[in-house]
Amino acid sequence: MKTLFFSLLLLASISLCHAQEIVLDEAKVGFAPLDAKITRDGDQFTYKVNEAYQGQFAKNPIAFMEENFDIQNFIHENEGRNYDSYHVTFRSGNGALKADFDKDGTLVKTYQRFKNSVMPLNVRRMVYANYQGWTVKEHVYVASGKQNLIDKEVYKLKMQKGNERQRVKLNPRAQGVVSMASN
Repeated sequence: MKTLFFSLLLLASISLCHAQEIVLDEAKVGFAPLDAKITRDGDQFTYKVNEAYQGQFAKNPIAFMEENFDIQNFIHENEGRNYDSYHVTFRSGNGALKADFDKDGTLVKTYQRFKNSVMPLNVRRMVYANYQGWTVKEHVYVASGKQNLIDKEVYKLKMQKGNERQRVKLNPRAQGVVSMASN
């Protein structure tokens, strides 16, 4: 009798559980690998980039932006504002990339500025070969270009050797000194 009672109780609870209908709202899933804080200042947007490792963003900012930023999703999120172009700045601890997109999401131009990032090997060799005994105290990398190509780039170095100081501009493409000023 006990077995019959427990069997009927189990059968009733199973049928009640299957009788309930659960309705869920539609969920939208998107891929957003760029973990960033977004701030808006007028018509300009700034993204605070969180790098997986130090220097990841400064190594190749345009490639980092293309891999981690979906402009079409961004345009869709700002659909009601009717912008003619989008000015997006990506900031990390040592610099920034400013990217201008047209209303369709095509990259028009970029501007980069990074302070004391790791210089490429060819630039370090050029500095070592031309300025033996000098110490690079600080440097700034500045580059600009159209679309995802860099047209102009320059390293601005502040160097010191004892009490002597000088400022040097290096063009890594020409592999030569652009200008030099001594203090």
